[in-house]
Amino acid sequence: MMNIDRRENMIKTLNCEITEQIPVTPHWWGLYKFEYAGFLKDYDREAEAWSLTGRDLADIDSLFYEEFKPDMFHLTTGASRTEESEAVKKEKRRIFEAVYELESYSVIDEYIESNYPAKDEIIKSGVFDHIRILFERYGRECVLMLNEGNPISWILDPHGCVGFENGLISLMDKPDRMEYLIHRSYEALLPRMEALKEMGGDGYIGSETYCSADIMSPSLYRGIIFEAQKKFYTAVAKMGLIPVTYFTGDINPLLEDIKELGVKGLMVEESKKNFNLDVGTLYRRLEGQVCLFGNLDSVYTLQLGSKEDVVKETLRQISACGQGGFVMANGCPLSFTTPPENIHAMIDTVRNKKG
Repeated sequence: MMNIDRRENMIKTLNCEITEQIPVTPHWWGLYKFEYAGFLKDYDREAEAWSLTGRDLADIDSLFYEEFKPDMFHLTTGASRTEESEAVKKEKRRIFEAVYELESYSVIDEYIESNYPAKDEIIKSGVFDHIRILFERYGRECVLMLNEGNPISWILDPHGCVGFENGLISLMDKPDRMEYLIHRSYEALLPRMEALKEMGGDGYIGSETYCSADIMSPSLYRGIIFEAQKKFYTAVAKMGLIPVTYFTGDINPLLEDIKELGVKGLMVEESKKNFNLDVGTLYRRLEGQVCLFGNLDSVYTLQLGSKEDVVKETLRQISACGQGGFVMANGCPLSFTTPPENIHAMIDTVRNKKG
């Protein structure tokens, strides 16, 4: 096993430089780390898990990190310490319902103002307190990456401000207002990125759900959503954060667009439904312009497979993508009951590989 500066190695890889060792990290956003810490089993205390912030949440992340020593912290957002009054909640509900109907541009502006706080408000809320603690503990040895759902997710989610079916219909029937909402939302997210940087974060992973080719046409994505995302990720990079995107669904028809988004890295799911996300093919098509994260199957290989299965698939992926600009990972968040020895098998296989 080589003795390397894992932080520097990860940063170089995200810049698509060839390094002595391929970085490796589980996709550990989500609830598995809480299960590993003994905080919950299945979803029995999910609400409590998402209510943690500050040192409590930092300790959960630290426990996972100390056990597996991944090359990247894959962080969730902490809970807010600030409590909204009933009057504020009522007003937000009113605006939320009005945005659902896309009544006017002024209503969209109201929605942005009420749901996207300024940098100082975000810092005061405490949602990134755990990041500051982790920066003080590990900032010199590991990259700290925050993963959140991005505005297109908050807009088109079934519980989002426009909703899934209504949102897809509105993209066709009210394209101008949907485009305005999308652009304003991504722009209004930038103060949050400034807060993340100030608290010690190295980079940001934006989950871009509901806009892949298995949900909407590539032309619709390019016409209404792409430019807002490109401006956002370009601005994130300019402020000194590492921009990474996690595109779920079928991204095969969108790879050329993703290469133009201004991101350093691309995370993808496993192959599923009727689309194939072969890691070697994706890697070649990215042409060294964007770093690719691996997509080892989180359920059928990492959770339910044997150590031998994990080793075999890990070796296959790093063999297909071993020329720089590749991070070995699994495709979706770690599943409950995933054996720790399988996680170790993926990490150790990469770190012990010679040549």
